[in-house]
Amino acid sequence: MKKVIFKQGSKEVFSIFFDIVLIVLILVIYRKQRTEFTKVSKTEIIFCLSWYLFYMILAIISCALSVNIINEAANWLFLVLFPLLIIVRLRKENVIKTLKEIGLKCMDLQQVIKILLVCMIYISVIILVFCLGDEKPNILKMMAKFPMHFCYMLFTAAFTEEFFFRGIVQNCMMNALKRPYIAILLASVLFGLYHFPFAFYLWEETAGSIVKSLKLIMTSQAVSGCALGFIYYKSNKNLWSSIILHALANAAIMSLSAVFSGSI
Repeated sequence: MKKVIFKQGSKEVFSIFFDIVLIVLILVIYRKQRTEFTKVSKTEIIFCLSWYLFYMILAIISCALSVNIINEAANWLFLVLFPLLIIVRLRKENVIKTLKEIGLKCMDLQQVIKILLVCMIYISVIILVFCLGDEKPNILKMMAKFPMHFCYMLFTAAFTEEFFFRGIVQNCMMNALKRPYIAILLASVLFGLYHFPFAFYLWEETAGSIVKSLKLIMTSQAVSGCALGFIYYKSNKNLWSSIILHALANAAIMSLSAVFSGSI
């Protein structure tokens, strides 16, 4: 999940702008994709929505009572391992096949070039925008911090959230609806709402305000979900594309935050 690091108003504007840039980049670079749908059972659809509600209840309890139920380690259980095992059981297939259908498969050279191109342009736009501002970041310090933040995000929020929201929820909706863009929109709304307990109970600028929390998550988080959903779909449902992009976006924000705050 994203950290709130700028003033509320500016964060929303910057976040939406960068997410729109991402969506445009993805639509331009990933102009063609093979659309492959598989059969999905009603039981699997019900499970996806039920598990989402179950996780949300846990998150609300964890945040409201300050009980450490939901954290980065727990997300490997609640967003990856348990859902995977249940999906495998429902589909009556082996784990390897399910992982490939979810999107954990090798990227070919063309896909690698495309995701690198998206990431390079995206980072360049972020650096350019902040360099044009009054308070210019130290680019060398930002780039020095970036690898550590990227690796951390890659193996925490980026992997676990993408595995569940794109690999399971969006994939299930695309297979059920046969309308990818509607599935992306619905999965993005759920992705945004997933951040509500953290925004309402934990994030300083929105804590205690339902309106401010909803406004933030349905702009910043939901639009980010759309960008991630697009690259997952456009890359022929290759989950590594959205995982890498998610980690890169969060790492860029964390690195900028560290530089502006003067932390080491």
